[in-house]
Amino acid sequence: MSAAESSTDTTKEDVPTENAPYEPTIVDVLVVKAMLNKALSPPQEIIDRIVDLAEYWPHTTSEWTSQQGEDPPPTTLAWGRGQENVFVLRAPPLGLPTWRRSPSIPGGQPERKTPKLQPAGEEFPSEVFQRLTKMPMPMLVHPCRRIVFTIRSRDQGWGGEPDTQGTYNSSWTWFEAGLERWCKTSTSETDTSTGQQSEQPSLMVDDLSTVLPPVRWDETRRQHVFDHPLLPREDLKIQCNEVATNEIQEHRVVWSYNDDIDPDRDTVAAARLEESGRGTATGTGKFVRDLKLGDVVTVWSKARFAGWQNHVSSVKVKVYYAV
Repeated sequence: MSAAESSTDTTKEDVPTENAPYEPTIVDVLVVKAMLNKALSPPQEIIDRIVDLAEYWPHTTSEWTSQQGEDPPPTTLAWGRGQENVFVLRAPPLGLPTWRRSPSIPGGQPERKTPKLQPAGEEFPSEVFQRLTKMPMPMLVHPCRRIVFTIRSRDQGWGGEPDTQGTYNSSWTWFEAGLERWCKTSTSETDTSTGQQSEQPSLMVDDLSTVLPPVRWDETRRQHVFDHPLLPREDLKIQCNEVATNEIQEHRVVWSYNDDIDPDRDTVAAARLEESGRGTATGTGKFVRDLKLGDVVTVWSKARFAGWQNHVSSVKVKVYYAV
């Protein structure tokens, strides 16, 4: 059974528990900024900096969970089953809090709809997404500050190379981050009768182009395909499973815009990331810093080589951004 079957998923604002730190909504952030402006009247740049340094950021939450009582949970199987690379879920567009309430969004579950084989092309100008934010003041072009992945999963519970069981060494089941964007040159954003391109994105899931994994043309099959490499991409590998572990384990992985681990310069820190099951190049902060307004973060589950299975119980993605 694939991770795309027998599932429930939600995109929601987290309800804070009694002991959890309070996480603000967009309205909360705007109110605080207005209060600072009224009390102190500093330049807007100073207010923005204060709020940013305080990490007073709104966020979105997307979550997929397998059906209760399902044993084993949905599985990504290895070679020969056509399930070596399985799409799990997507986050809402970065900085567009009204996306779920937009009438252009079809019914169903946009977080789980399978990505289309639509290659990325020319992007819409940032000004277009600025208007779509419907914010009283312009947002940053690159507003993302943090991504928190919470993954509950395990591998097949047996196998692996000698002395690797219970470690992340030579683990061939893992999760990778992906990226989608609305592109003005995609066929879905072009009027086929006139060839005229749309002036703004439709915000419909079916019109998204896939940036990561790249979409390439397969000459043999005469069609576009997702370009999934054999080995993990060290800059996109969120987390791998412990080798030969029968129990579902939870991993919480945080990517921040101010992460600064260069794997070529700081080999010790990169080795620590590898020992914890992360990609050695995921500590640079580049993926988070490069995200633009309207970008859509995705998660894929992976498995490689005969016998390896990725049993996925749940995946949650929280995306924090500056306002």
